[in-house]
Amino acid sequence: MARKVHKIIDLHCDSVCSLMEGKDIRGAVKDVHVDLPRLREGNVALQVFAAYVPPETDNAFSYACERLDAIDAFAASDERLTPVETAAELRDVLAAEKTGVMAAVENGLAIEDSLEKLEKLRRKKVRIITLVHSKHLPWIASCTGGEDRGLSDFGLQVIDALGDLGMIPDVSHSSESAFWEVIKRSKKPIIASHSCAYGLCAAARNLKDDQLRALADSGGLVGVNFFSCFLYEPFRLVFEREEKNGNADPEVSVHVPQSIIADHIDYMVKAAGEDCVALGSDFDGVSALPEGVTGSDFYPVLEAELRSRGYSEKRIEKIFSGNFLRLLEEWE
Repeated sequence: MARKVHKIIDLHCDSVCSLMEGKDIRGAVKDVHVDLPRLREGNVALQVFAAYVPPETDNAFSYACERLDAIDAFAASDERLTPVETAAELRDVLAAEKTGVMAAVENGLAIEDSLEKLEKLRRKKVRIITLVHSKHLPWIASCTGGEDRGLSDFGLQVIDALGDLGMIPDVSHSSESAFWEVIKRSKKPIIASHSCAYGLCAAARNLKDDQLRALADSGGLVGVNFFSCFLYEPFRLVFEREEKNGNADPEVSVHVPQSIIADHIDYMVKAAGEDCVALGSDFDGVSALPEGVTGSDFYPVLEAELRSRGYSEKRIEKIFSGNFLRLLEEWE
């Protein structure tokens, strides 16, 4: 049996969908990746729940707020859970036996081109905002929209406002040009909450070596995504081919070993150093995971794999929790 893991911080899950469907994830739930028993089994000290706003959503701000309210209600619903907004609160859960819940918004569509609405999201305790999703916004381009442009003048204002409000910009899903403009404009370190290494898997969502090094140089982080399509090139090639053929959610019979997650961690550490690597599973937001990855209870297995590769306890602790704690402290 795998050893108990270090405390875990997971920078991205889409499990708000379970909450909106009325699933009580305080207990064990079938067909989900994240529920409280799995979080406890995986020793997860902080789970970031993303209020995802699909592209072209009408009333996107209200849509996001409904999901943020569901995240708040979940965090307050059980004595084993606690909301986390600050570095001090994060240190407390790392030292205790509770599981912290932090709110994020995925897709800047939620602000409806309004800095006032961005401020309102911050007042709802949002600490992270994924700037764009799979379709361009007027002020920032997506990596999957077929056009590599950066930030508009309003987009630059958004980055400035995020710095003033204490909201961390998340460039997962951003175009390559937008990545560079955000990292240049932000006065504090940014994150790519759920992305992988382009050098191992050439998905548009993944980060190239110079991007990884830029994150490291600026004190930023990349959270390794567990989606097979971003981890394993043979799987990606088949998956994207099937998507182009009109299959919206293809099932791919390509064996994806769970060790590929550690391979991406290895690659990023070698490319940019151990201080810029974190975890961002994308649980409950992905259609395929490597074999044996069932959800948040997987982390003891990942730790055992890293330990077998010679990772020190200090390095594991940094990747699993310490790097994000350090970044959050820099934002306060």
